[in-house]
Amino acid sequence: MSLLPTSFKDRPELERTASFLYGVSALSMMGVTFISPVFPLMFLEIGMTEMDMANMIAWFTFPALIFIPLWGFIADRFQRKIVLAVSLLLFGICGTAIFFTDNMQTILLLRFAQGIGVSGIMPMSGTIIGDMFSKQTDLEVGAQGLRVVSINIAKFFYPVAGGLLGGIAWNLPFLFFFIAIPAGLYTLKYMPEMGTEEKEPRTTSFVYFYSLWKALFNWSVVISYAVVFMRFFIKYGVYTFLPLMVLKYGMSSGEAGLVFSMMSLGLAAVATQVKRLANSRFEIKYIVLAGMIFIGIVSIGFSLATSLISFLLVGLLYGIMEGFAAGLETSLLTQNTSRDIRAGIVSIGSWIRNLGKTISPLFFLYVATHPELFIPLSNIPILNLDPATIVGPDQGFIITGLLGTLAGIILAVLIALSWALKKINSPS
Repeated sequence: MSLLPTSFKDRPELERTASFLYGVSALSMMGVTFISPVFPLMFLEIGMTEMDMANMIAWFTFPALIFIPLWGFIADRFQRKIVLAVSLLLFGICGTAIFFTDNMQTILLLRFAQGIGVSGIMPMSGTIIGDMFSKQTDLEVGAQGLRVVSINIAKFFYPVAGGLLGGIAWNLPFLFFFIAIPAGLYTLKYMPEMGTEEKEPRTTSFVYFYSLWKALFNWSVVISYAVVFMRFFIKYGVYTFLPLMVLKYGMSSGEAGLVFSMMSLGLAAVATQVKRLANSRFEIKYIVLAGMIFIGIVSIGFSLATSLISFLLVGLLYGIMEGFAAGLETSLLTQNTSRDIRAGIVSIGSWIRNLGKTISPLFFLYVATHPELFIPLSNIPILNLDPATIVGPDQGFIITGLLGTLAGIILAVLIALSWALKKINSPS
């Protein structure tokens, strides 16, 4: 089924570019989920330590906190396709190079360089789709939703594929990063620069940053940033500690994988329907805000679940609630900003996402060693908490869930007050 309406049939490059960007988005997910199954083999084959394992992720994710804003600035001031092409080439070349070494220090340096590359891929794919369909809200929302679907399908299959390839040789999965190299060359040579008709005459850097600053106070942008931080903060808590949580109740790591799959399944199912949601009577920002509140409520269930069935149910519900936000949050940014600052605004969102990923495990570890944090919550009957018996980081989902829900409600109240003040001050 075609993504484009009849009026765009004379522009097949849009269809081709959209499909390519879905693939690129899925490709970027290889950086963690595709290779993590081979970590145990790297312990055995090349003597990787537990600290090395942590650094394999940390050295890959940390560069995003530095380079994402830089990529956004370059993309707005010059060309999106240049940033995407360079990012893909860096991601592919450095990832493939790991296949040819077993020196852990070299591997970590290559992972750091890979992280610089991937920090440009994700924000650029979302930004370019925003450029392509900026005048067609329902098309843009549908395209961003399909991008989210492609990412979650990749997340579903990559661990299995990486594990099977790792069974042949620990370094074989790294060879498949080579796919990003021709993708980068294709971007450079064949992919058109989108949205050039919207581009305004070049302004000074001061005007650019001032426009960026003003856009940060748009309610749609605030909601998108709040949602993306909360859902990745909670999600990476689940990714990091769910295996320990299920172990506490006598379940296996394979059963933890089923919970991850249910989360991806729920998210992908809703993300395929975001175009219909965007065409409903409700504004996109209110749908995303409602998703934020329900993500907070449902995530508390990760602390309360005690059996495989209950974990699967919470995982599915969480994925569904996340789908309302994930499929629309990028559209909130691209639809409410001009082309000249769009990459910068989307890149800030990606930076916030990576900030949530980075500090999440630290928060849950802190909660695990400070049960006194739950004393104020022990009087809530439905939670049934006894601070004296709380152990493990999983109880952190009670705090994150309550805070996330409260933040969503506060945002809703502030938006309502802002609307009321405008009505009062507007001439009758």
